[in-house]
Amino acid sequence: MTLALRLSLGFAIACALAYLATPYAIALADRLQFYDKPAGYKGHLRPTPYLGGAAVMAGLVVALALAAGSWQKTAPLLAGVVLLFAVGTIDDRRTVSPALRVLLELALAVLVWATGLGWHLHAGAAVDLSLTCLWVVGVVNAFNLFDNMDGAASAMALVVSAGAALIGIVNGDMWLAVGAACLCGACLGFLPRNISVPARIFLGDGGSMPMGFVVAVLVMVAAGTTPVAWRSLLVALLLVGIPALDTTLVIVSRRRRGVSVLWGGRDHLTHRARKLLPSARAVALLLASVQAALSVVAVLASRGEASFIVISASIYLLVAGCAIVLLDTQKLEEFTVAEEHPERSAALWSSKRALTCLGVVGLGAGLSPFFFAYYDAAVWVPVGLGVALLCAIAVVIRPTRPALPAVLSLGGLLGLGLWSLASAIWAESVESAVVGGNRWLVYGALLLLMLVLVSHDRRAAVLLGAAAAGIAVVALSVLGRLLGGDPGSLFLGGRLNSPLGYINGEGCLFAMGLWPFLALAESRRAAVAGAGAAMATLLASLALLSQSRGTALALLGSLILVLAIVPGRTRRIYTILVVAAGVAVAAPDLLHVYDHARGSAVAVTTAHAAGRAALLAALAAGVVWGSLSAVLQRLGGRPDAPRLASIASWALAIPVVVVLAVAAGSSHRIQHDVSSQWHAFVRLGEPADSRTPSAAGSNSRLLSGAGNRYDYWRIAWSVWKSHPVIGVGAGNFSRPYFQRRATAEDVDQPHSLELQALSDLGLVGALLLGCFIVGVLWGAMRMRRGAARAPLRRALLTAGLGTFSAWLVQASVDWMQLLPGLTAIALAGAAVLVWPRSRPAAAPVPASEAATARWGARQAAIALGVSAVVIALIATGASLTRQGLAQVYRSRAQSELTGDPAAALADANRSLDIDADSTSTYYVKAAALARFDQATAAEGALLRALRREPENFVTWALLGDIAVRERRLTIAHADYVHAHQLNPRNATLRELARNPRTAPR
Repeated sequence: MTLALRLSLGFAIACALAYLATPYAIALADRLQFYDKPAGYKGHLRPTPYLGGAAVMAGLVVALALAAGSWQKTAPLLAGVVLLFAVGTIDDRRTVSPALRVLLELALAVLVWATGLGWHLHAGAAVDLSLTCLWVVGVVNAFNLFDNMDGAASAMALVVSAGAALIGIVNGDMWLAVGAACLCGACLGFLPRNISVPARIFLGDGGSMPMGFVVAVLVMVAAGTTPVAWRSLLVALLLVGIPALDTTLVIVSRRRRGVSVLWGGRDHLTHRARKLLPSARAVALLLASVQAALSVVAVLASRGEASFIVISASIYLLVAGCAIVLLDTQKLEEFTVAEEHPERSAALWSSKRALTCLGVVGLGAGLSPFFFAYYDAAVWVPVGLGVALLCAIAVVIRPTRPALPAVLSLGGLLGLGLWSLASAIWAESVESAVVGGNRWLVYGALLLLMLVLVSHDRRAAVLLGAAAAGIAVVALSVLGRLLGGDPGSLFLGGRLNSPLGYINGEGCLFAMGLWPFLALAESRRAAVAGAGAAMATLLASLALLSQSRGTALALLGSLILVLAIVPGRTRRIYTILVVAAGVAVAAPDLLHVYDHARGSAVAVTTAHAAGRAALLAALAAGVVWGSLSAVLQRLGGRPDAPRLASIASWALAIPVVVVLAVAAGSSHRIQHDVSSQWHAFVRLGEPADSRTPSAAGSNSRLLSGAGNRYDYWRIAWSVWKSHPVIGVGAGNFSRPYFQRRATAEDVDQPHSLELQALSDLGLVGALLLGCFIVGVLWGAMRMRRGAARAPLRRALLTAGLGTFSAWLVQASVDWMQLLPGLTAIALAGAAVLVWPRSRPAAAPVPASEAATARWGARQAAIALGVSAVVIALIATGASLTRQGLAQVYRSRAQSELTGDPAAALADANRSLDIDADSTSTYYVKAAALARFDQATAAEGALLRALRREPENFVTWALLGDIAVRERRLTIAHADYVHAHQLNPRNATLRELARNPRTAPR
């Protein structure tokens, strides 16, 4: 039985049995009157059944017996579980002497050490045995002490065992991985009824003591896999960091106060955290989340450099020490505040932490161009893990019933992620499908986090305002560099490229950022309106410098949508006209940059002129619109104000008539230009950046229809027609594209969000994408109802709809959805549009049994929805962790390839242990083997990659290189011919197919 199958079996058995056994444990405790009755320091309000440990241990014992294997290790573990369960259950009913409990724990520690499961630091048997005894007694009692609040011990054991399981997977230790997965499953099956409000059952000592024993053994085994003995102690410390901190805090606090450690009390870490959080469930999840982060660090440290683990452990000890000092200075009487006034804690969370979180999310998205919009998976994967973790905490702390548009949008995003992951079943490249699915899941988690935190207009304004502020910082930095000493570094081919590093993405950023400032320009306060118009003019000018046709379409599409949906059009149109006039004044100098660029060089004087023009146009637009706003404000108080407003509205017909007249007079020329540009578009008549004859007299590429988009879209449509229902798999567009392309462009997606969904995920994916988009537009229509009478709501609708629609339009002709930073800004706009929700009453008083039943059904639906979302977020975290760990080892292997090929080979193998479907990791492994002249082994690694992606031309080409090393030119020729057939437009492969001897040796 493979590791994956045994792991899944153990987890599933333990989870299912614990979940099914918990109701029977509750019923048995009710029959025996086996309750934990509230008294003294205990915080629960009514007698609560014990025997939760029976349910957890039932699932754990059966799963270990069936799936763990290696009875030499399993038998002593099961013996300790059974003995401690019996003693702990007796102690729950009748007090057992602490000395007797410690003696039993010491005896089990000796048993564990004798069977090879204890510490083995090569410092002598006496040291190893003593350390094992101290460890087992310490961890067992730490978990016993930590079991003082609903869900705390179970959630902590879950994340600790998950970390141990990851270490087992990385090191190929099947017993460790399966045993830890069994405990993880048992805790997960028990948690729903232990973390409910109020808790329906407690663990008791009969659960916390054996649970601590299993954790102690698993952590010793996991830490023992560390190559260097002394590092294993630091890894173990990180794996139980929060329970260790709690125990140390209690010991220090009680020693200082002269109180026995054996007594109960409300001085634990959980009680102190409860003062700041609205519920016990929030405390359990928060502390478990912190421990999960420590467990991830421990997993990385177990195979990392010595410096990494020393730094990690030192930071933990420093933070833990500071926390003990700070927490122990608080008065114990303060810990009851949260219990007496839960609404005060909820308000504290809602006001400060939610606003801070929204500000960080918005600002991080706005500033993302400085980090290539988080495109690198090494950036967005850990960020996504943090988002999923924070989202799970927020969902549990503030479970709400979202409006239907939010449900539709969120379901579409999460559905895209899950369907993309499922497409790994039929996709040729499993790795691409998993990466694509993880990206969509991160987007879904981010949208859900925003929806949970945005509960009224002011918070929505904070979110969009922070994103707009970040974009403004980017724009001002670009303006500063334009006027600086090296403006040429901003441009690529005469087009604005920096700081984001992708021209069309840069234009999309400024197009999205334009709308929050246009919304600000609609303010009734003249100074605010002028500042908004000035920044909007600057952003539009910088968007023009990108020379992006997709950005032009994005601005046009978003403009039409905003004017069609958002009320208050007259003032908005005048604002847009002032901004457009400012851009028109600056346009000659702005267009001069692209028109006079020679290669990639932009003259300093040309760039300076463009910068000055953009700055002066922004200032002029701000002053003009600010002055007009002040005049309009004064006129608004006059008796004839309605008549003046009507005149202003009718006056807008004049430019419309003028434009139509000019269009009618130039109809023949317009028809000719449209026809010629369409011909250039479908015939691939010229490179994307060349000037077209039809655009004569124009120093801009914005009127040119030439480019390669038609080739991408033609192939994507053909791929969809070949696989109409399920597609070829997420991220698997590249192979059919390379086989059918008519250009030499190397792309791996069709440059269209909708066509990518169709070609990769079929009609199912297109339907899920449609749910997301329709949900956002539905939310905008619902928000429109109250926008006419509420200025803030109208401004939010303008900013949110404009931002989202600009992203959507440009993503329809490009790949903006693959840039997480830009997509996060669009999701902020989407969240603002769909956030209005109806919230169930806090304390209903039903008038009849039917009303009671409806209320219960509603609450059950909310609980079911929250559970489903949390499970989806856990799955997201697991998938991201797998991808992230594999990528860490692969990146390290790539960096070690030249200087230390042996270390590169070891890290490549570790990466493949975590993700065996990554073809790029097989390439690294083959390169490392080739440096030892092991051509046969390198060829074997490439053949394994080929089994996962049979039509990958890169793999075929590398196989040809290996054959050339062995002077097997016939085989090399066949490999190169096959690679050339898969990528017929590649000139290098064509030459190698003709003459393999030209390959590098």
